[in-house]
Amino acid sequence: MTHWQSARPYRPAALNPVVLLIALAVATAVSLLLLASLVPRPLVLPVLSLAAIGCAALLALVAYWRRAPRHVETVTLWDLAGAAALIGFAAGMLTGPEQILHFVDHTSMQ
Repeated sequence: MTHWQSARPYRPAALNPVVLLIALAVATAVSLLLLASLVPRPLVLPVLSLAAIGCAALLALVAYWRRAPRHVETVTLWDLAGAAALIGFAAGMLTGPEQILHFVDHTSMQ
């Protein structure tokens, strides 16, 4: 009789952590430079907040779909989602009321 394996054990990808860290740093720097150059100055923090919270939601959804473990020694998708949410909430807290009015009011941009 054949024994079926009901669940395969989780094995994280064996990537070089230094290469991964450099790739994440470059991707972050490029996206922040793009954000700062394409968005008007008063809207940078609100847009960063919305983008980071959206990224956190997407990462959490992917982690949920992949059934990524939560309590392991390595960095997981759940950790990245939490970091993105932290950045989004911090950018939202640093956003002033006049920036929100500038974000909502379309007549002040003309």
